[in-house]
Amino acid sequence: MKSLLIRLALPLFLVATASADWVIESNVASAKANGVLVIKVKGDKMRMDIPNERIGAVSSIVDTKTGDTLQIVHAQKAAMKIDGEAMKKMVANSRDKAGFKDGAAGELKATGEKEKVGEYDCEIYTWSNGTVSKKFSVAKNHPQEAVLKDLEKRMRSGFLGGMQMGPDTTTLPGTVIKTETTSPAGNTSSVITAVKEQELDPKDFEVPEGYQTVAPPVPPAAK
Repeated sequence: MKSLLIRLALPLFLVATASADWVIESNVASAKANGVLVIKVKGDKMRMDIPNERIGAVSSIVDTKTGDTLQIVHAQKAAMKIDGEAMKKMVANSRDKAGFKDGAAGELKATGEKEKVGEYDCEIYTWSNGTVSKKFSVAKNHPQEAVLKDLEKRMRSGFLGGMQMGPDTTTLPGTVIKTETTSPAGNTSSVITAVKEQELDPKDFEVPEGYQTVAPPVPPAAK
């Protein structure tokens, strides 16, 4: 479950402006998850509700200042707390398995190709790092372009800034609304379908009532 959350969530990490709560919805397709990914952001807290083909709906709630994370399996009514330092190690391990090379940022390249995603005309850009490659469909004149770019910039300057598994797409001439990722872990496609400003309940970012909090697994001792 943890590696699935990392693979799906990191390319989509967003943090909202201080004055508003936001909900971002995306259609996600991969070998392990198909359906609607919902990201909710309130202040420094971010919640991702992720469909999972094997264990049902899961949620990941992150404090973007500290990196402390709650991972919730709703079918089991269980929540696992992971501190920021442990999350760093998990992400580093995921990056290593994906063949991500630190210090080799990769270059965003315009392909000259175009496609229509939903109602938006998009230009296609590509990027690669080690064995990880991405294709971005970039829409110009998206009504939420300023919001989405601000969210990404703020995330990249926070605790999770060094935990990204992709390039800084805020430099592109438009809004990335479709991302296709290819890596040894498999292929993932995500398409942003809605960006909504709405007031969120602080309880959305806590362990749900009636759920049991369990300790994270202890990593094996180094040999």
